[in-house]
Amino acid sequence: MSRAPLPRARRFRLRRLLNLVAAFGVLALTASALVVGPQPQTATAVPATIPLTVYNSSDRNDQVWIYVLGTPGEGRLGWSDASGTFHQWPTVGGVPVDAPDASIAGPARGQSMTIQLPKLSGRIYFSYGQKLSFKIVNNGQLVQPAVQNPTDPNRNKLFSWTEFTLNDDGLWINSTQVDFLSAPYQTGLRRSDGTVISTGMLKPNGYANVRAALDATPGWNNLEQFAPDGSLLRILAPSHAIETGQMAPDALAPYIDQVWAKYTNETLTVAPYSYDPGKVFRGRVQNGVMRFTNAAGAYVTEFRKPSSDSVFGCYRDLEAPNNDIGAIARTLCAGFHRSTLHASTTQPGTDTSNFYQQPITDHYSKFIHQQMANGKAYGFAFDDVLAQESLVHDGNPTAAYMQLDPFQGAASPIPGSVGDGGGGDGGNGGGDGDALPQGTGSVRAANGMCVDVPWADSFDGNPLQIVNCSGNAAQTWTRSGSTLSALGRCVDVSGGGTADGTAVQLWTCNGTGAQGWTYRSASRELVNPQSGKCLTTVGGTPQHDGQRLEIRTCSGAESQRWTF
Repeated sequence: MSRAPLPRARRFRLRRLLNLVAAFGVLALTASALVVGPQPQTATAVPATIPLTVYNSSDRNDQVWIYVLGTPGEGRLGWSDASGTFHQWPTVGGVPVDAPDASIAGPARGQSMTIQLPKLSGRIYFSYGQKLSFKIVNNGQLVQPAVQNPTDPNRNKLFSWTEFTLNDDGLWINSTQVDFLSAPYQTGLRRSDGTVISTGMLKPNGYANVRAALDATPGWNNLEQFAPDGSLLRILAPSHAIETGQMAPDALAPYIDQVWAKYTNETLTVAPYSYDPGKVFRGRVQNGVMRFTNAAGAYVTEFRKPSSDSVFGCYRDLEAPNNDIGAIARTLCAGFHRSTLHASTTQPGTDTSNFYQQPITDHYSKFIHQQMANGKAYGFAFDDVLAQESLVHDGNPTAAYMQLDPFQGAASPIPGSVGDGGGGDGGNGGGDGDALPQGTGSVRAANGMCVDVPWADSFDGNPLQIVNCSGNAAQTWTRSGSTLSALGRCVDVSGGGTADGTAVQLWTCNGTGAQGWTYRSASRELVNPQSGKCLTTVGGTPQHDGQRLEIRTCSGAESQRWTF
């Protein structure tokens, strides 16, 4: 059984553990594990380094400091300098010592600078006004900032970070609020065709709006940490707020009790793999423990009723190893955060409109998502369930970006950005869409993969797929009038069908409605007007190499978002 989606989720889950004392060696698993299915195309080799441009679009005059920390693999842990040269942390004993100064002086307000980003899995920290304090222990393991610890030397400093993996399979880079919401920023990348995609931008006054919404919510109105001068440093995530005593440890208990009571008498079906929807697990509470079996009725795992802290941290009672047990745990964790487990006996479902609709819910994550320009955030460790995370990826990146945004007012997108290739909650956009943008190039799915003619074989009826981008003729589409064509043939809805699930294929261009397409730029949907339905990756998300295409009722889902 493929476990492709889990390494990515587990990578981001581990960020919380790193706030204690842990090595970057467990920060990110190899991103190539994300690729499943056939790989008929060979991607262009990713260079040893790519440029990382840091824009300072903030409203602060403080000196900015940048840190690129991570691991290239093979157990080596360290940092990168501005030239992209990796330096391994020195060998030390069991007593933490100060780490070498890995800081890079960042750009002044209104300026930018470009450094080289090497192939690492790790974090890019930035701080305002003061350098960060790092320590190393036990042969080069890194002690991360842990602001929930009142004696941590970084407690009174203003900082945040982005997380990334750059390797031979491309770049994954995301903004994160799993630990706290603080200094606003965006992340992004440039594809080989010059397109810039980004994520993490807040709506105008979004930072202040999140704070105000939480302050108006009983039980959630004490999450802030302040500097000695009284200025706001950050808003803690609930797991850390419980640890500091700023949130009640039983904040979610009534909802958890409601869910446990429901599944004492009903069966919960968990279908965690969108690419394998037939693989399901069924859970029921027996003697206070939720016991899961597979489709054949064989025992898989069980969970005791989780504490609020276990839910907020997606750990302890809901520990998620990289296997089927972890897939069940992450689905439960997401359902508790979003308060959807009581509403449907099948999880995670597909409807995002019912997220956070209960009085007892994760209001921290709720308000952050509401204030993101594209609706995407990492409000908790498994916010990538149903692809709600603030992540961009490409298999052939040519540059990376990080933009420091203002604390007040409106942010501007990263220069040249067209968004995240997905964006927001979507929706059907209304009507049949705008005219198809004219031109020639790739057609990219939300995960950065390209629409492809399998094996570059132009026979009528060849079913189209998405694969890693290579830029060859099988992925070069001419958008002319209302048609998309490659290898001399057109994108075609099989048999001119209009039903959900009708395959999309390559066919001799004939000018029929089966080959007509429009583009909803706001929701990034490709619509076939004859059917009124959207181009969709079969099986939804997470998207993967070799995934075929179909038409389906437009819903704004990640599986229906396309960029050129």
